[in-house]
Amino acid sequence: MTENVYRQPESILEKNLVFCRDCGQKISVTATTCPSCGATQLIGGKSKVTAALLAFFLGSFGIHRFYLGQWWGIFYLLFFWTGIPGIVSFIEMIVFLCTSDSNWAQKYGNKQGVSALVLILIFFLAIIPMIGILAAVSIPAYNDYVERAQQAR
Repeated sequence: MTENVYRQPESILEKNLVFCRDCGQKISVTATTCPSCGATQLIGGKSKVTAALLAFFLGSFGIHRFYLGQWWGIFYLLFFWTGIPGIVSFIEMIVFLCTSDSNWAQKYGNKQGVSALVLILIFFLAIIPMIGILAAVSIPAYNDYVERAQQAR
């Protein structure tokens, strides 16, 4: 015997509607522009501000490129020690913030980025070893400093 569970009726059309980011009119989920105001809709895309912040804080490691779904962020990881990727990512941050919303949506609007697993792997394979190397250099230098300070007394 099957149990009849009451379900609230849903309109298929209501499930496929979202609100326009500019004028607030209901539009289709898949619409790239609003039919009322013509505003470009960023549906499932990458945030321009997030990409710019990643470029500013973690740009030397290419994290902003991985966020945007670009595999060549690996070159930033390989050459971060030169300082060049840091300069390039700072310039990219400025370019990201100056890009118009419509151009940004066209370029990065519906791209699927790198999964969180890839970012975690980058963290464990690049950033944690770098912290270990810095600690291996700085701890003996600090101990030497303390020893010299005690001998100077």
